[in-house]
Amino acid sequence: MDRSARPAALALVRTYLATAVAAAALLVAGTAPAQAYTTYTPRGGPVTFVGTSISFTDIDAAQTFTCPTFNMSGSVINSGTSRSYGADAVTLGTLTSGGCSNPLSGPSTLNPSGTWTFAITGDATGGAWPARLKNVRLRMQAATCVFWITGVVNGQFNQSSGGFTPNTGPSGLKVAGGPDAPTGSMCLTLDIVADDNIGVGGYWQVSGLTITNP
Repeated sequence: MDRSARPAALALVRTYLATAVAAAALLVAGTAPAQAYTTYTPRGGPVTFVGTSISFTDIDAAQTFTCPTFNMSGSVINSGTSRSYGADAVTLGTLTSGGCSNPLSGPSTLNPSGTWTFAITGDATGGAWPARLKNVRLRMQAATCVFWITGVVNGQFNQSSGGFTPNTGPSGLKVAGGPDAPTGSMCLTLDIVADDNIGVGGYWQVSGLTITNP
């Protein structure tokens, strides 16, 4: 190439590269997801959670406890006030259960205790918000076996249907250890030990709660 033509050729190459970079940037900007929210606002109250086919399964021991009745009620915390994802939206101080049973041990007693809370944990997808029951604490007695279940229940809150459905598989609950570790001969028969993962089945129908962003 003639030395005198080199500057023009280099300028043409630079112009081409700049145009290509700009086009790529526009393409990325056009396909990037919308900015996610970081906060949400709960409204309503009083709030009720009415359980349908609620069950607790010790996944490691393959033992399931079904509870025909498992309901909760409470109130929205600072209705109409925005808060970060994961911060509590609802406090659930009234917890009732009954009729629980296990195929091996028979009728069982499940006593929820303390004050549970409910929170939205992220942006909605297809009308369903990732959500979580927190501060969960349950005392289970199956014949001579007594054990505690503690932790959280991760799931999805569908605003249209009003249902909170726990995620499939480990829910975030475990069999407690330490002073609340399983005791009683039936625990050996059921093979329930501390730190077992608990899955939660069924769903709760939620009323008195609406969620918006931000």
